[in-house]
Amino acid sequence: MNMSNLPSASWDLLSFLESATNYVRVAGGSLLALMGTAGVVWGGVLLIKKLMASQQDQTSWAKIIGLILIGGALMVGGFSLISTIAAGGRTTIEDLGGGMILLGLTD
Repeated sequence: MNMSNLPSASWDLLSFLESATNYVRVAGGSLLALMGTAGVVWGGVLLIKKLMASQQDQTSWAKIIGLILIGGALMVGGFSLISTIAAGGRTTIEDLGGGMILLGLTD
């Protein structure tokens, strides 16, 4: 076996942290997509149950619509959707922190 054909691996702390970050991003994104799929399926079950049930079903329409919409967004978007939302929050915090707040204090 020729060892020069094998890819070289770095064993420093920075490479470890980058690899761990990528792994958690992929695994977490897959978990979010799985949870989104489960939300869409459960929202569909609740929708059919609500449509077929009598007045005794206490499930709200808002919950059903929320499960389907948010579940669908997570199913399709996964980690990138959550990352985009977090980036928007970061921008908002930076904008609020960079601005000046004037108080009406008098001497």
